[in-house]
Amino acid sequence: MGQNSTEVAYGFGQMGSVFTNHAYPVYPPQDHVIIAIQFLEDTTPGSMLTETLDSGGPQYPTTEDDERKVAGGPDANFAGVVWAAATSGTAAGVITLTADGASEEQIKPGQIVLIGDDTAETIDAGINVDAAAGHVVPIYNGPNKQWLEVVSIAGINTGAGNVTVTVKAVGACTTAAIANIDAANQIYFLDSYHAAGGTTTESITFPKGVVIYGRWTTFTGEATKPVICYFGQ
Repeated sequence: MGQNSTEVAYGFGQMGSVFTNHAYPVYPPQDHVIIAIQFLEDTTPGSMLTETLDSGGPQYPTTEDDERKVAGGPDANFAGVVWAAATSGTAAGVITLTADGASEEQIKPGQIVLIGDDTAETIDAGINVDAAAGHVVPIYNGPNKQWLEVVSIAGINTGAGNVTVTVKAVGACTTAAIANIDAANQIYFLDSYHAAGGTTTESITFPKGVVIYGRWTTFTGEATKPVICYFGQ
């Protein structure tokens, strides 16, 4: 007898799976992705390529390290939807960015704002936020909820050079310290699909018994190290 529960089908592998102990890639069936990877020995994957949906869907741990859309990303939940260099800010919550083409077009009202402190931040180095320049730790629920949220953006494709983003403080925070933003600050924009602060899984060894969940289009294991990949839609 068939069943129509996606949760059951995923949990028990009823949509298919594959076993590999080779250092060669495996691929899901038509219209499917790999939704879980179970490591039966300590394994360092050669590749874990996610279904990169960009602004249309979530991201997962991956060996990819493309930080920006123009490079094929964003990947690894490193920088939210997009990140951009700042030049200045005001206490009223107006942040001036250095325009860099495709990036500012991904900034939308309603996105959550993080304020990083160093232009050297990369997917390999991580994000270090700058509270003195107005960074607010986003807390989305409960009595202490707080976040900085994009209200509007101006200057995209005007040819004027800089783009301005106006943000508002929600909950127990203010925009006062944003006046301290300078050219050393990077601004990160999150939405309901994209987190920040992650890094790639390149050269990372997953221990025996671990199961990770996500949406991958390709997985490459390690010779003699057994892995089971489970399929879903």
